[in-house]
Amino acid sequence: MSIVSVVTCETYDLDAVRKAVTAILEPLGGISRFVRPGMRVLLKPNLLAAAPLERAVTTHPAVVEVVTELVQQAGGTVWIGDSPGGPLANTPLVWQASGMMEVAQRTGALLVPFDGMTWKRLNGQDYFIARPPLEADLVINLPKLKTHNLTLLTGAVKNLFGTVPGTRKRELHYRAPGVPDFSHVLVDILELVRPALTIMDGILGQEGYGPGAGGTPRFYNCLVASTDPVALDARVAQALGCRPGAVLHVALAGQRGLGVADVGQVDLRGEPQALDFGRVRLPMTGRLMRLPAWAAAPLRRITRVRPRLIPELCIGCGRCAEVCPRQAITPGHPPHFDLEACVGCLCCTEVCPQGGIRPHRSPLARLFGTVD
Repeated sequence: MSIVSVVTCETYDLDAVRKAVTAILEPLGGISRFVRPGMRVLLKPNLLAAAPLERAVTTHPAVVEVVTELVQQAGGTVWIGDSPGGPLANTPLVWQASGMMEVAQRTGALLVPFDGMTWKRLNGQDYFIARPPLEADLVINLPKLKTHNLTLLTGAVKNLFGTVPGTRKRELHYRAPGVPDFSHVLVDILELVRPALTIMDGILGQEGYGPGAGGTPRFYNCLVASTDPVALDARVAQALGCRPGAVLHVALAGQRGLGVADVGQVDLRGEPQALDFGRVRLPMTGRLMRLPAWAAAPLRRITRVRPRLIPELCIGCGRCAEVCPRQAITPGHPPHFDLEACVGCLCCTEVCPQGGIRPHRSPLARLFGTVD
């Protein structure tokens, strides 16, 4: 059985987070089980976009700072890195807005850009993975607890998509536009980048139209940790109210033997009551989105989810156009969306800093319950 450890933490006060992270690691053997003197340790937070911390888009700097301190106390050298949505040129802006720059200044950790990459081939597919996750001696995954318009959950496994540098993510979305194909991509990346430890920031997370600025901040008041990112996601998905198997990439990872997806085989330690979230507002991912592309192509075209711009929220920044895998968005104020070319990946909804792009379904899509 895989161990998932959870504790209650209601604030980002550094002392409170130190206490909670120390407690959450005890059932897993403490930080010294993972970090040896001289190790190069990559901390991989969720740094999706430059957004205010109160929007709960990125892993909170207090969590990153505390884990940095623990790794350094164990003798490790800390790297902090991620590839935000959009071009790599956006990375310094995200470092600043997310608080990572201040963490690095206070602790001496090194901020590493994911600009270099290594080619990998798995299951007949090509992947380009940033070098730091492959060159580090140890990867500690620091995801944010958020809902996701496409995959239902942004968690431990989905956070590793950030190891794909910059606009290389667009290529994968273009190749795998639907939930089934994209879920296989996420599982392949998990197999290529295997974190030794995952600590999820669930103090302030999101519900609703996550994972970007369109999500609704919600206090879950917990931290969750495991050596098995699949088991962690499975248990958190259950706490959110997802049906078994509804988070498809988690189910597929379990089937491939990359972790435990059956919550009945997860040993929950610490404070299990911290995962009693109550009712959570989830995106409604429907049956058609889960059919293979070849089986649902005729219906997909007329029922697929498309982005809808809220013009009064648009600031004309152009980030939606930067991430579109089909170049279906022409920058402007407001931008122009070519909905016939849209593949429904919803990347634009993730990166809009104003939360001004929302998933929209046609009347037929509503009939099939594609997405709310």
